[in-house]
Amino acid sequence: MEDRETVPETRLSRAVYSRENVANACNLDVNKLEMVRTLFITSSSYKYKAFQEFLGAPVQMIRLDIEEIQGSKEEIIIDKLQKVSHLVTESTFVFVDDTSIHMSGLGGFPGQYAKDFLKMGAPRVLEVASKVGGECVYSTIIGVVHMHKGKMVTRTFAGEVHGSIMPRDGVKPEIFSDLFTAEEDEHDEMPHGIAGIKIGRYRAVEKVKRYLAEIGVYDRMFDH
Repeated sequence: MEDRETVPETRLSRAVYSRENVANACNLDVNKLEMVRTLFITSSSYKYKAFQEFLGAPVQMIRLDIEEIQGSKEEIIIDKLQKVSHLVTESTFVFVDDTSIHMSGLGGFPGQYAKDFLKMGAPRVLEVASKVGGECVYSTIIGVVHMHKGKMVTRTFAGEVHGSIMPRDGVKPEIFSDLFTAEEDEHDEMPHGIAGIKIGRYRAVEKVKRYLAEIGVYDRMFDH
């Protein structure tokens, strides 16, 4: 029931993470990996497309479903970064992300376990919301691991949107964005077309863009 959309992608198993195999899978000359390049590791085409759109720069999707540890959302994103850190080169930036849903009526549950929660399907999710209240926060964390001045660096960037889980007129709910309505003031200062769960993701990616600009990398993403 997660949001999804079909886009071109690169598939890698966990056994072929090497720099050379990434280059081959992406149809790249391994030497050209010295150019500034961005890899987004995800099993969700929807998340990839949103990240690339909001970043406004070339991004290569590597389809990989990373096994998640039990822990806080911060611990989960750092663990994901550690698991893909061997893809990093001096000029290859590797991104991962994680989302969580915090329902006020459930004391913040399901939190970082949102993926499992949503597996019960839209009707059950709406049923739960009708009983405990639909008020919730949809949170996106984006993590990056890269080299900077000869050292491995990790950073995380969070974005949230407040709203409610509720049925929407004329919409047959299939994915979470069909169930979530952002609070009206959350749309303030958002670009046209950015609504619902995309608001939190947009805010997180805006922080990514500012960071990449601060370290002098963002403009170099367009040099190839």
